[in-house]
Amino acid sequence: MTSMSKSMPGRHSIIRIPNIADHFHTNEPPDDVDVQIFSNTLRSAQDREPFLLEDIRYLKTALDHHIEELSRVQQTIREYKFVLSPVRRLPGELLMEIFFQVLGSEDPEDVLDFDRGLWPLTHVCGNWRTLILNRTSFWTTVSLPGRMHYPPYAVHILSLFLERSGSRPIFVEFTCRDVASLPQTLFAVLVAQSSRWETCRLRIPVFLTTHLSSRSIERAHLLRHLDLNMDLAYSSSLTTTCNKIFTGAPALRSVKLTGIPLTTNSLGLRWSYLTRYNVAQDLPEKHLPILRLANGLVECTINCSLPWRQEPLGSDIVPLRKLQRLQLEGTASVLLQYLAAPALLSLKVVLPETGDSLKTFLSRSRSQLQELEIEAIPLGNNILDALLNASYLRRLALNVSVHPGHRQSIVFKDLLVALKYVPNGGGSTSGSTSQCNILPHLGELALSVYTISSREYLYADELVAMVASRSKVPGKMKEQVPVQDQIQEHVQLKSFTLETNSYWLPPFDAFVELNQEGLQTNIHLH
Repeated sequence: MTSMSKSMPGRHSIIRIPNIADHFHTNEPPDDVDVQIFSNTLRSAQDREPFLLEDIRYLKTALDHHIEELSRVQQTIREYKFVLSPVRRLPGELLMEIFFQVLGSEDPEDVLDFDRGLWPLTHVCGNWRTLILNRTSFWTTVSLPGRMHYPPYAVHILSLFLERSGSRPIFVEFTCRDVASLPQTLFAVLVAQSSRWETCRLRIPVFLTTHLSSRSIERAHLLRHLDLNMDLAYSSSLTTTCNKIFTGAPALRSVKLTGIPLTTNSLGLRWSYLTRYNVAQDLPEKHLPILRLANGLVECTINCSLPWRQEPLGSDIVPLRKLQRLQLEGTASVLLQYLAAPALLSLKVVLPETGDSLKTFLSRSRSQLQELEIEAIPLGNNILDALLNASYLRRLALNVSVHPGHRQSIVFKDLLVALKYVPNGGGSTSGSTSQCNILPHLGELALSVYTISSREYLYADELVAMVASRSKVPGKMKEQVPVQDQIQEHVQLKSFTLETNSYWLPPFDAFVELNQEGLQTNIHLH
C-alpha cells in the first residue's frame, strides 16, 4: 500500500506524459524530463524482450506439435469413418439398384473406355467387383460409338463384355466411319450375337451390309427396336443387299430408318407388325405403299426434303385406324391428302402456304385430336379452316410468319378474332359469336410469330384481348360428362406462350396481370 501511494500522484498534481511520436517529426532533442522517461521505458522494454522471445519459441514448438497431432487425428477420423461407413453395410440388392440408377441415367458408355461406365466400379473393392461381375444385366448395353483410334485389345474387350452378359437380350449401339479391318471385325462380333439383339442402333457405311446379310442376322427373333442409318444416296442400288436382312425379326415393332432409298422391298420387314415408324426419305410418295402395309402403326414420324414428283399408283385413302401420334416434317405434309386416322390424338405438321390438306385430313378422320402443332411459314389462309375441324383440341402450337402488304397479316388477325371468346349475348353479331366457338377445350396455347413490323402486324391489342378472354371463361368442363357431350362447353386457358421478334409493347403489360390472376404466361422477345 505504501509503494502504491508513492507511485500515485497527489490530488492537485499534474503529470505530463510525453508522446514520443511528437519527436519523430523534428530534429530537436528531448528535454531532460523526457529523456529520463524515455530511458526508463527503453530499459523496461529491453528487459521484457528476452522473456517474450522465450515464450514464442515455446509456443511455436507447442503449435507444431498440435498441428502434427491434428493431422494424425484427422487421418484416424477418415480411416475409421471409411471402415464404419454405412455404405459397407448396404445389402447387395440395394447397391445393385443404386448402380442401375446411376448407369441408367446417362448415355451408354463406350465399352472400350476403361475410365467410364462399369469398368471403374469393378476396381473399387472386391465386394463391388463380385456383385457387378455376377449380375449379367449390367452387361447388356453394348455401345461402340465412332472412334478415330481403336485400342489393339478392342476385340478381346468386346468379347469379354458380351460374355459377361450371359444369355440375356442386349442393347446394341454401333457407329462406324472407318473402312479399316478392326471396326469390321468388331461389327462381325456383334452380328454373331444378333440372336440376343433387343434394341439395335446402327450408323454404318454400306459395305458393312455384307455382315448384316449373313445367316446370323436372320436369327434376330428378339429384336423389337431398330434404328438404322446407312447414309445412302437416293439412286443407290446398294440397298439390294439389304432386302432380306431382317426377315427373321418377327418381334420387330419400332423402326427408325435414315438415308435408305425406301421401298416395300428395300428391307425385309414385316410392315403390318410395326407400331412405330420413324423414317427420313426424300420423296414423300415413297411412303404410301409402306403405310398401306403398316396398318398397325401407333406412332409415325416422316421427314421429307423433296417435293412430290409423281402421282402414287393408287389414290385410295390409307386408313391408319390405330395411329395416335403423327409427325410430318419438311414436305411430307402432302401425305395428309391420302391418309385417315380416326384414333389420332397428336399431330405435328409443316404446312405449305396454300392447300387444304390439313382441313381435309381432319374432316375425313373425325378424330378427337388433343394436341396440334403447326409450322406455317409463311402463314396461309388454310389454318383457320383446319381449326374448325379440331373441336376437341386441348393444346395448340403455331409457328407462323406475318409480313406487311400480304394476305398473311389479315389471316393472322382473323385467327386472333376467331380464337377470342365472346359469350352469347355479349353484344356481338351472330357471325362473330360463331367464330368464338372454335377450340372450346383449348387449355394451352403457344404462338411463335415472326413479323417485319411487330407493332403494326403483330396485332398486340387483339392478341392480348384474345388471351384475356380465354383465361376468364366462366364455364368449366365436367369430368363426368363424356367428351362428345362437352363440345359446346368452354374451358379456361391455363397456359400461354408467345415467342416473337419484338420488343416489349405496352399492351403486353396485361400479361403480367393475367399471370398474377392464375394464367401461366411465358413471353420470349428477341
